[in-house]
Amino acid sequence: MAKRPLTPRECELVVSSLYVMELIPFEGIMERLESITLRDIIGPVAAGEMSREQAADALDQYIKVRRRRFRNVPPEHLWSLDDRMEQEALRMIRKRAPLTAGEKLQPKAIPFEMGDTVEMTVTEVQERNGKVNVIGKVGQVTAKLPVANRQAVKSSKTMSAWITGIEKKPALIHLSTSDYGKHQPSADVKEAYVTAIASLREYFETMTVPSTEEVDLAKSLFQRMIRRDQNDWFTVYVAMGRPQLDHVRRWVKVIQMLGKSLRGDEEATRMLASQEDRFFKDALLRACRAAEKNFSNPM
Repeated sequence: MAKRPLTPRECELVVSSLYVMELIPFEGIMERLESITLRDIIGPVAAGEMSREQAADALDQYIKVRRRRFRNVPPEHLWSLDDRMEQEALRMIRKRAPLTAGEKLQPKAIPFEMGDTVEMTVTEVQERNGKVNVIGKVGQVTAKLPVANRQAVKSSKTMSAWITGIEKKPALIHLSTSDYGKHQPSADVKEAYVTAIASLREYFETMTVPSTEEVDLAKSLFQRMIRRDQNDWFTVYVAMGRPQLDHVRRWVKVIQMLGKSLRGDEEATRMLASQEDRFFKDALLRACRAAEKNFSNPM
């Protein structure tokens, strides 16, 4: 039995493994999973698009990458759990109401997403080193909006802007009134993006070696989501399915290793081989597929 109650995600993992082992039916399970990755693993099994052996490998990858979250279910014990733990997980999942894909069990501490347009109540204007920032509140959350000068604020008590970044600790929303980041690339540029992203995906799926130019372009697409320094950074972020930025930071490091490895850096090649279970590959592949689809079709 678990040393402590199973967490909601541990319950989802256990139930998914039971389905893969054909110990429970599919009905009533899929629509109660919060994890999009677990849905992506067991959904294709039910549809006959993935074998149970492939799903088992995907679950092994999933738990290894996130092993710190699964103290009750270490990777080496996933397929040999005791009956009490399995029953505990089943009870917890069956008690849930169905969830739509992407819906969270718990409400977010900051109920906004990047790209949302919000109204900020102005509380003060700060001017330091020639830079002017408007500080205010969006609901109960502190917000920060850079402006060109104090004249841009005038006597405004509220300002409309869109969210360009969210910090959780301490809670802070970054805002902008310009459209920088929302530029739509030309068809030729989108085609280049798709080629680079597809080559990167194929490398992580089948070890097909991409060109250094493709890797460099793919890396730049991920980097701009972190740096927000290109006029289409938000367009790329949306096209990739709004990935978690903590994940994106890891992906950038791995892609940098790949680029160095392709240029003959033996140390980078060695380090790249050790990253297999450390960089949320399942989420990276999902982001790549989303970008290929969205840049190939009008967004």
